[in-house]
Amino acid sequence: MTRRPNHVASLLASLSLLLVLGSAGSAAAWDPFLTANRNVSEGNRAMAEGDHAGALEAYDRAARELPSEPGVHLNRGLALLASGDPDGARQALLTATEPPATDAIRADAYYDLGLAFYRAADETAGSGDHQAAQRLFREAADGFRRSLRAQPGNRDAAWNLELAMRRIREEQEQQEQQEQQQAQNDQQQQDQQDQQQQDQQDQQQQDQQDQQQQDQQDQQDQQDRQQQDQQQQDQQDQQQQDQQDQQQQDQQQQDQQQQEQQAQNDQQQQDPSQEPQQQQGEAGGDPQQPPQAGGEELPDDVARVLDALQNDEENLQRHRARVRGNRERRRPTKDW
Repeated sequence: MTRRPNHVASLLASLSLLLVLGSAGSAAAWDPFLTANRNVSEGNRAMAEGDHAGALEAYDRAARELPSEPGVHLNRGLALLASGDPDGARQALLTATEPPATDAIRADAYYDLGLAFYRAADETAGSGDHQAAQRLFREAADGFRRSLRAQPGNRDAAWNLELAMRRIREEQEQQEQQEQQQAQNDQQQQDQQDQQQQDQQDQQQQDQQDQQQQDQQDQQDQQDRQQQDQQQQDQQDQQQQDQQDQQQQDQQQQDQQQQEQQAQNDQQQQDPSQEPQQQQGEAGGDPQQPPQAGGEELPDDVARVLDALQNDEENLQRHRARVRGNRERRRPTKDW
């Protein structure tokens, strides 16, 4: 897509021939085809030399002298456009389209207005603002369209109109692509945020599970320690009980020995002569028959004393046997 490079130059050349004549102080004395305005001539000469700033100063002076002359504002618009002031150029060119502008001036003003909007739209599109560029390209197309209405058959205006419409479609496509890309970026960003949130939730759940497992493990460890402590305590209690039982058993044995010893002492105190008599009976005769002095029977009271001593000795032997049996506590042996 290209533009014809000569339409601006040709337009400037044609406009440089435009002569806006002096003030209408006297309608009879002023002839626009015979009398030239000095400031307009100076501005046209500066524009031809490329001195856009000098041309603008001259056209400004002419616009103050002839404020309602459309041709002056048309020249000012061209100077502003060449000086890089598209906003000022558009305002001056719109003023040039107002009455009493002729169709030829209006056609040129709208054409140059389309150029001003097109240049601004092209710069805006380059910055990536496709929506604003579309708006400016539509303004440019509207200027070229109005120029064709004022002067049908202008091939440059028709060409630029087609070019502006094509750029509008391109900017629409680029805007749609930009919006789609932005939507994809937004979706990706949203997906990333959702994924991050999901990861955070998963991490939180995992942390909770780990914490629960750790708590359960701590609880199990505590229970194991309590069981171990309880077992140790039971062992200690059992040892203490065994010691107490052993002490009680030792005490019982000691008490039994003391009782036996006391019984022996009591027996000896009752009859110190019993032991020699028993030994004598075992050596020479029947212990149940007390010896008789000179073959005579003992008195009854002496015989009763001897019988009592013999019974006490038998009881003492049976008592000792019972004590030994209780102490040993042996299980019966098999007899088969």
